[in-house]
Amino acid sequence: MSYSSDAVNTIFGERGDFIIIGLTGRTGSGCTTATKILSQNHFNKLALQTPKECDFKDNEQRKYRLIYNYAKCNWTPFRVIEMSIVLASFVFEKGYGFIKEFIDEQNNIIIHRKDDLLSELETLSPSINKISQDLKNCIGKNGRLKRDSAEIKIAELKLLSQISKVTIKFKKVLKKYTITQQINIQGVNRECIAEAYTYFFQQFGNNVRASGNPFDNSFSGKNMFDLAQRANDFIKAVRESQRLKKESTLICIDALRNPYEATYFQDRYSAFYLIAIDTEDEERRRRLAEMSKNQILSLDAMEYPNKLTDEKKFNQQNLAACLEISDIHIYNPKTSIKKNYYLTTQLIMYVMLMKHPGLVTPSHIERCMQIAYNAKLNSGCLSRQVGAVITDKNFSIKAIGWNDVPSGQVSCNLRDVNSLCINRDYASHSKFEIENNEFSDKMNNLKSKIDYSRLKGRLYPYCFKDIHDKKNQVHTRALHAEENAFLQIVKYGGIGIEGGVLFTTASPCELCSKKAYQLGIKQIYYIDPYPGISKDHILKFGESNPELKLFYGAIGSAYTKLYSQRLSIKDELKMLNEE
Repeated sequence: MSYSSDAVNTIFGERGDFIIIGLTGRTGSGCTTATKILSQNHFNKLALQTPKECDFKDNEQRKYRLIYNYAKCNWTPFRVIEMSIVLASFVFEKGYGFIKEFIDEQNNIIIHRKDDLLSELETLSPSINKISQDLKNCIGKNGRLKRDSAEIKIAELKLLSQISKVTIKFKKVLKKYTITQQINIQGVNRECIAEAYTYFFQQFGNNVRASGNPFDNSFSGKNMFDLAQRANDFIKAVRESQRLKKESTLICIDALRNPYEATYFQDRYSAFYLIAIDTEDEERRRRLAEMSKNQILSLDAMEYPNKLTDEKKFNQQNLAACLEISDIHIYNPKTSIKKNYYLTTQLIMYVMLMKHPGLVTPSHIERCMQIAYNAKLNSGCLSRQVGAVITDKNFSIKAIGWNDVPSGQVSCNLRDVNSLCINRDYASHSKFEIENNEFSDKMNNLKSKIDYSRLKGRLYPYCFKDIHDKKNQVHTRALHAEENAFLQIVKYGGIGIEGGVLFTTASPCELCSKKAYQLGIKQIYYIDPYPGISKDHILKFGESNPELKLFYGAIGSAYTKLYSQRLSIKDELKMLNEE
């Protein structure tokens, strides 16, 4: 073996030595199944379909053969760290007395068979109190796990194992009981029944992010990353243990449901990938068949709230925001086959690309959505950035758009309240905004509430629709991304797009869905679901309906990391075969 081949193996060995995957997705989407796949000890247990060796139908089958063969030689199982166990460490840290007191003081809900619940939990009190003492011995003055030596790291790892065992028992008890609570669903207060486990762990998580204490809901703004930091401490303990054994560290975090916890890992590790597991809502509900409709409504309200305000944006679950920042999207459809071939194939492909970037090239769907993703960054919208790409049936790009004001006007993010109220800047604001008395009164009222010294040099732009008429879509200044892309074809004399494909980072609203339908779009790929009735009211009605499809693939910086070759293939193969 030559020095060159050693260098090649070192390059890719380093890539595969340390990988962290964070899973996110709604209950029923398949995150638990994904962890089981990723933690399989042997390649043969992955139950992948054997690839064809000839007579390939298309290049995707050829890519699969390459991935399969590489995985067969390079598969390594992932160690799973469950965020629910990390959260339980905060709960157990306080001791059983705090748990009992917290449950006793829940006055805003009805706990069914409360005495029986407390009686069963009481049997776990010795184990919980033992963990409480052990945790206090491992936690420093700053509230973080100690990191003085390898011995301490190994002790922390043993403690994580013990917490995991007790958490399983703790969950098992809570799952036997239900609670009744009032939840606001689409503006209406409803009485919903929820699983006690789901409810209490939701409260524990919200409270830790708010105050650092699972039993205190007062918001400080300083504890948003406490859960992520402790999970990271456990990751470091695993890494130290693997280093001593001279083994690679592959970790799967199950599951991240707060976007700021996900960005905590994205900011710290280039080897971190947030993977969103998703499926159609109808299929997800079918998988939750053991739950009542009422329980699913309660679950959805917690995981996928319509709108979060104030501190709730920071300390509660928000899976919509997690989907928006995910690096890889994996589609887990309904299948009649018991083995999860489709889910497993996608997971294995991306893990192999993490170990060996550039092993295969992106799909047409990934390429087009990546361009839409890049396009959205041009948007000056204050609410959300959306990008869109239109292709013909062969995925040849015909137009690109993003949500923004018409060409020649000033984007919302570049305007400022002071430039309107004080400077009367006609170049940046419309005649209506400057001269309409009622609108001016509203703007002056807004200006009186702004403290520019707290903005540290930032402007204070405003949303015209929010000031003038919050409910009327007609009064938005911006064109939608899909609308902008449609108009580019008209503006520059492009060809028709009947039978084509629309890629959009957010599923189209009712207005854009009608335009897509009228123009003969046949498929619509999207990442984030838009909150509206466009799917059931427009896209599923009539003949020649556009097919709405969840996007699956790598996106953003992960697209570049996974598909950029570290060495040219020609050089890599030559070096590996040199004597």
